[in-house]
Amino acid sequence: MLPARAKLQYILFDWDGTLADNAEIVLQSVNQVLSEYNLPDWNQMKSRRDPKLSLWDNFANLFGTNANQAYERYLQIYKKATPAMVKAFPGAKEVLNFLKAEGRDVMIMTNKDRRLLDIELPLLYDPSIFTRIVCGHEAPRDKPYPEHIFYTLRGLLPQIEISRQNVWMVGDSDQDSDCALSANALPVRVNQALFGTDTYKSDDVFYFDNFSEMLKALRGE
Repeated sequence: MLPARAKLQYILFDWDGTLADNAEIVLQSVNQVLSEYNLPDWNQMKSRRDPKLSLWDNFANLFGTNANQAYERYLQIYKKATPAMVKAFPGAKEVLNFLKAEGRDVMIMTNKDRRLLDIELPLLYDPSIFTRIVCGHEAPRDKPYPEHIFYTLRGLLPQIEISRQNVWMVGDSDQDSDCALSANALPVRVNQALFGTDTYKSDDVFYFDNFSEMLKALRGE
């Protein structure tokens, strides 16, 4: 059962795999770029990825000195595919609206490139729902480091006052949970029926198979 929300004010949501069902766009786009550089597909290349870095920052591990050029090509492919492929996860809008109706500040905090988020967001949600949006490379360090949360809450809540009672971080991966734990916020994981857990399951983290389950918990059902 989720903890009481009497003191809860800020709920930070990850984007990829959390609010946006876009894994196929990412995979398709990455594989096309890999193919254009005569490299193996993602299934063979993913072992090169540093799990503490975003896909954006991992392009150096995948493409070496061609990283910047390859990433620009990735952006082109991704942007073209987005309108037809990106989807919201069932129940996500209802959770956002429920929290907003309670008077909570709902935010997006993602490692994603803003150039891509700005395309996807209005296709799925009313941007005015979100009090603040922070993307990759905008904080001093991105998730899983706590600076991403500190930066997102700048001017709203001093980092020394962040607690599991007043800040939640909702995501789909260990990277999200690790960021929350390192900043003393409450980690909440959704879409676990799809994505499972990456490396561990912790008693400090709340897990939901999907947003419908999370909404029931919020309603006390």
